[in-house]
Amino acid sequence: MVNYMKSFKDVKATTKITRDLVAELDAATIEKGVEHAYWGAIKATFKNGLPSDTDQTDGFIRLKYVESELFLLMEFKFNKHLKKRINAMEVLIQIVFYMHILRDRLASVPNVVMVGDKNDVFIINTRPLIKYLDRSDIDWSVSPSSAAKTYFNSVVVDLYNDIDINYYPHSVHDKDFSFNEILDDIAVLMSDSDEKIKLTPTNINAAFDQFISQVITTNKFTAEELVNIFITVATDRKTKVFFNPNTSQIKVNDYTVSINKNNYRNFVNHFEEQYRPSEKRQFTAISDRLIQDVQRRASGEFYTPSSFVKYATNQFKKYLGSNWNNDYVVWDPAWGTGNLTRDNHFAKLFASTLNQSDLDQGNQYNVGSQKFIFDFLNDDIDFETQNLFGYESEKLPNELIDILTKHPETKFLFFLNPPYGTAGNANSKDRKAKSGISDSKIKSEMKAKHLKVQEQLYAQFLYRIIKMKEQLNLQHLYIGLYSPSLLITGTKYDKFRKLFLRNFKFIQGNIFKASNFADVKSNWAIDFSIWKSISSHESKVQSVFPHNVLQLNSAGEVKVKDTKLLWNTDQVESLQDYLNKNTDAKNTLTKQVLQFKSRYLTNKKIIDIPQNAIGFLINDTNNVEASAKGVYLMSSPITRHIKTSMVTGNSLVKQMIVFASRKVVKATWINQKDEFLAPVDESSKEFSELARKSVIYSIFSPNNNIISYRQNYLDSGVSCLNSWFFMDVDEIKELAEKYNNDAIYNDCIEYANTSAIYSYLQTTKLDEDDNKLLTLARNIVKETFKFRNLVNDDNPNLSINTWDASWNQIVQIAKEYLPDELSTFNRIFNDYVKDIENLVYVNGILKK
Repeated sequence: MVNYMKSFKDVKATTKITRDLVAELDAATIEKGVEHAYWGAIKATFKNGLPSDTDQTDGFIRLKYVESELFLLMEFKFNKHLKKRINAMEVLIQIVFYMHILRDRLASVPNVVMVGDKNDVFIINTRPLIKYLDRSDIDWSVSPSSAAKTYFNSVVVDLYNDIDINYYPHSVHDKDFSFNEILDDIAVLMSDSDEKIKLTPTNINAAFDQFISQVITTNKFTAEELVNIFITVATDRKTKVFFNPNTSQIKVNDYTVSINKNNYRNFVNHFEEQYRPSEKRQFTAISDRLIQDVQRRASGEFYTPSSFVKYATNQFKKYLGSNWNNDYVVWDPAWGTGNLTRDNHFAKLFASTLNQSDLDQGNQYNVGSQKFIFDFLNDDIDFETQNLFGYESEKLPNELIDILTKHPETKFLFFLNPPYGTAGNANSKDRKAKSGISDSKIKSEMKAKHLKVQEQLYAQFLYRIIKMKEQLNLQHLYIGLYSPSLLITGTKYDKFRKLFLRNFKFIQGNIFKASNFADVKSNWAIDFSIWKSISSHESKVQSVFPHNVLQLNSAGEVKVKDTKLLWNTDQVESLQDYLNKNTDAKNTLTKQVLQFKSRYLTNKKIIDIPQNAIGFLINDTNNVEASAKGVYLMSSPITRHIKTSMVTGNSLVKQMIVFASRKVVKATWINQKDEFLAPVDESSKEFSELARKSVIYSIFSPNNNIISYRQNYLDSGVSCLNSWFFMDVDEIKELAEKYNNDAIYNDCIEYANTSAIYSYLQTTKLDEDDNKLLTLARNIVKETFKFRNLVNDDNPNLSINTWDASWNQIVQIAKEYLPDELSTFNRIFNDYVKDIENLVYVNGILKK
């Protein structure tokens, strides 16, 4: 049935529809969740025509408008990486099969297709796909979901090379994304016209982001050059851009630009290039904004959303007084264009920034304040130490000099959101933009004092404030600061933190998801904190800092969602210290093993390790974030320079407490910088429980990369016993006899041994959950045993024909031959992991 409507121009998506769509996509963990999110947006937008999911598709909608009929077919995936053309074509062949089904059943085919996943969505007209519906080399009885696999080498490749098929993916996580962009594409593509999308001040940021992230493949250009290339391609490509389709480059004015050909073709086919002189002049003005965005992104400088500014100013009322903006002199030394101050009136505001363009752009804000160009990290670097002959400054306003030098009793607030960037965190695409961004005179001073964090720009800003406070004897000084929480928690900040806490007292902290700032990923926290100046004799050791956890509600207001402790290990024993203390000395005797890079990847190099070593625990940076990739077990030391502790039978239990504690707690934006602490009480019942479960966890952990192998493995001539095997050698010998496995039977005799884990389990009282998990695992060992010879013949590099094969070696068999039993085990194991996670907090290794 076709529903009839007036004009498609009447179809608009509310802000709530976009917000709900993005939120549901963020929360989606499976394909159905993605499908549900898009369906919700479609249903909320097209109120008079609900989608149909009949005819084996993910859904379609048919509506008749004044302009033409909309027959929209939808297909959704979980995380297909649709910006990669071959991945998009694998979805389009499925669309072709659906179109064939619909043509047969409805005597009609869709005219527009929507394809979306967790991160991207695009719209295409079906005209270029229709020719594929009559291909004689396609078996239409194949399931649409299997089409990509069946016809990858033929039809999918043809789709990939089809120059008529152009698509433009919209990133749903772009700061300016709106579901109305999708509706705009539908409006253009549902008709038979070749109309393209026009660039406007509203969508130009998103278009520019797409251009530099998807079209340009090697970014060797400055911010000004990038914007110039983009504006030229967007508005004057017929006369000033040369594109040879046989190469992966374009010539733009005097620049040679490496591009992704398919994405370039999609871009120019998607956007209009004909603009009136007035529109081109407008783009020239906008280009300054784009240049600043690139530069700020490179330096780690981010705009502060007004809702979080409003929250901050309300907190100032609590601690500085309800009339703080009139009672205090306020200086924002990283003013930019005034995001922190423009929504408030100040009796005395000083605003300094690096660029004249910032002052020009923010000229209409904070009228009556003193705005000036001042490089806080380089200009007048000796100003605060010139008291012998008077204070002089080439750039500071005289009134500010007078307040700082002659009236140290003045109530003074530094309110700032300094850049978070470092020169060392650039990736290959933006290294040129980031190179040298942290170089400054303040950095040189900090380096000379061995403060270790001089690369961090926000630490440099704070150091300059400390200098002013100490040298000018500022007595009533507050700081309102946006920064990463590493300032409070990071181990590398210990010396700087000691200096800072000697001068300032923590008043309040608030963390919120970094994605609330434009162009910032969501997996870390930004901390808004308030600090009050103190004299050195007032300073007290502080290692725990209570924080509010903030979030935006549906009305866009900042609310306190929860509370969270932040802490550091400056005055307490860290889990890394605990590990070092509980690691045995190396035996002077040695044995030979293969050196592995990962579980089965070895360079075949033979190395000597201490005779008493049964494995090695790699234990990187001591916070939750580093646990995911930086903590694992290996049978040999790895080649990379990373913290590694030798595991012995004597030190096994306490080292596995470290291993399990770090692996069972997953990083979130809230906890990722939490530092692990040593257990608080080793005599407690809870510690004994954690110890026992940590040892059992280590047997089955996916991050236990220790495998068992013998001298014939890769013709190495060396052997490695698995000290994490949890069954008796005689039990395995009986299984080998039962299933006529000569290799393992002989191995049981020649390499008979009682593993460290088995010895521990035999002498330790286990609870019901421990026994349940171990019983399931033993059954899987037994039931997979008959497949050992088969798997070994097929994949000898798995080294499965040893009596003490590791759990991860056994899992490779179970995946193939006992998937249901393995699924049951994994479910029970996941519950077991949750119990250990709770014990980590009970034992004080982490705080909530």
